[in-house]
Amino acid sequence: MTGLLNISASMQDYLEAILEISESERVVRITDIANRLNIAKASVNQTIGKLKEMGLVTQQIYGPVELTGNGKKLADKVRQRHRKLLTFLVDVLGVEPKIAEKDACLMEHVVSSQTMERLTEFLVANSSYNDSVKSTVDHREESYGKEAGLKPMKTRALSELKIGQKGKVIKIASKGTARKRILEMGITTGTEISVKGLAPFGDPMELIVKGYSLSLRKEEAADIFVEVQ
Repeated sequence: MTGLLNISASMQDYLEAILEISESERVVRITDIANRLNIAKASVNQTIGKLKEMGLVTQQIYGPVELTGNGKKLADKVRQRHRKLLTFLVDVLGVEPKIAEKDACLMEHVVSSQTMERLTEFLVANSSYNDSVKSTVDHREESYGKEAGLKPMKTRALSELKIGQKGKVIKIASKGTARKRILEMGITTGTEISVKGLAPFGDPMELIVKGYSLSLRKEEAADIFVEVQ
């Protein structure tokens, strides 16, 4: 079975793009992938051909692109790895979300797949270590904030907030149709959001935005970063 160590960072981007497009639209076309990755259609066709040979996607001639079972598992892994790395940069190291998003993408392309795999495994397995480091960072920021007369800032993915918590949107990382849908719901940078409730199984989230109640899947909420208030 093909694993992340066997495919390039570029191919991993393709898998993640196909997954995200498929979740917001019924079909995934070559044009959609090209627009999402800002790559020529000819290059997309070539890479899709390689992914087909690896058993990660299927596509009939001139038809839509679909992830196979293994392809979807890898795409999910790529996305979760990106989010874990982004969360580490923002929450533990205190990197500004916009910079962290860019750095996370660069790290995924520059660092070898093996190193990225080991790094994310470490971040998942050493949550107690992460909490310890984060505690130190938060304490340092709090001390500095008191000296400067500033209120310490805590950034979280919206999906991490609990019932009753609220925050101000500082970054929307989603793209394409998913981003458009979020913006149309009134969720924009600077908007205050509070968590009203959760569905029986925790998904979707029930939110209050500009006085209105709306539902948002946790998967979508994970791409929205807020300053917890």
